[in-house]
Amino acid sequence: FGRTPRLLSILFTTFVNTQNADYNGKTRTLTIGKDVRQVARRMGMLTGGCGRQNTVTSIIGYQDITFTSRDGKEIKPIEETNIVQGESWNEKTITFTWEYVRLMSREPKEIPLSAVVGTSGGSLSLDLLVFATLYCPEQKELYISRNNLYKIVPGTSTETVSTKHLTVSLTKAQPDSEKSGYSRCTRAGSVIRPYGMPPKAENRVQLIAE
Repeated sequence: FGRTPRLLSILFTTFVNTQNADYNGKTRTLTIGKDVRQVARRMGMLTGGCGRQNTVTSIIGYQDITFTSRDGKEIKPIEETNIVQGESWNEKTITFTWEYVRLMSREPKEIPLSAVVGTSGGSLSLDLLVFATLYCPEQKELYISRNNLYKIVPGTSTETVSTKHLTVSLTKAQPDSEKSGYSRCTRAGSVIRPYGMPPKAENRVQLIAE
């Protein structure tokens, strides 16, 4: 689906889980107001001549994306929206489904905006940033083999992504202040250190995809 739909998931989750002027929790409705546009701009979603157009296109396409809950139930994210192609999105609305809001509200994790912006240029580094944020336990390194990483992030297949390219993507996914030893990659697997963790870690856990 590309980079923009991934950014939309982060944007939507942010507004669902924070107090702001543009999201009404009672009606599950997000208005494309000043706050939403400002965050979208800071995330790089509105840059370039086609930035806003691509974002609107992605929102329309987002309606067809399906998420999966813990119990295996398929969840549609958007109940309805009056955003249409070719028109301004300012002050238009998106109403999320109840199931989607519940899914996005379950144990939300914090991602520094600087780290999101730093992944510009592709979707793989953004996937790895979200992956590290969700799965790295506190004060521990996370090790995952390339085979297991591929099962969770299909774009990391050894047939399509070289170790060098994956290392570059991991580097982009790390916050500037944490460049010292944040991640490293070999053909066997990757070691990822969570945001804000000291460079040296005594413990390491391995993530295995089931």
